[in-house]
Amino acid sequence: MMALYPPQNTDVSSEMMQLRSSGMDDSEIMAEMTRRGYRPDQVSAGLSMLDQGPPSPEGMASPYPEMGGYAQPQMMMPQSQESIAGYERIAEIAENIIDEKWDQLILEVRKIVEWKEKVEEKQRQLMNDVQKLKDDFKVLHQGVLGKLDDYDTRMRDVGTELGAVGKVFKDVIPEFVENVKELSSLTGRMKRK
Repeated sequence: MMALYPPQNTDVSSEMMQLRSSGMDDSEIMAEMTRRGYRPDQVSAGLSMLDQGPPSPEGMASPYPEMGGYAQPQMMMPQSQESIAGYERIAEIAENIIDEKWDQLILEVRKIVEWKEKVEEKQRQLMNDVQKLKDDFKVLHQGVLGKLDDYDTRMRDVGTELGAVGKVFKDVIPEFVENVKELSSLTGRMKRK
């Protein structure tokens, strides 16, 4: 495994400083340095060091005494094509997994949307059916009330007619009873003869 900070024979920091001074932002520098063969963690570490600036030698012990004092650590040399291909393959697999999961999520969301639309359609149908029932009930109610009014009117008429018939019978029945008595006495006499 390679050391994180190789000897100072690489000029990675100066390359990154040149890219930054040319107006590139960190994401563009990351892309360019990765394209040149550096690992993303190396480029990220290099950008962090650029942001921190060189360490101040006053009052601090040298972190690299074997190099003769303060020296800014350098990044690793570019990786082999196999390493880059491995990272690209991992990225491709990750993208495929994400795409697959995204497609599954979209399918599930579509199912939910279809279910929601079906429920809303059924709700509209139920609301229409309830409204029709209300309208039919109103018509039936009005019909029943009309029939009750009719029935009430007829019953009053029947009551009036029964009253009139009662008066007629009141006047006719005593005379009828007398006639029946007279007829009975006549038939009784005829039978005796």
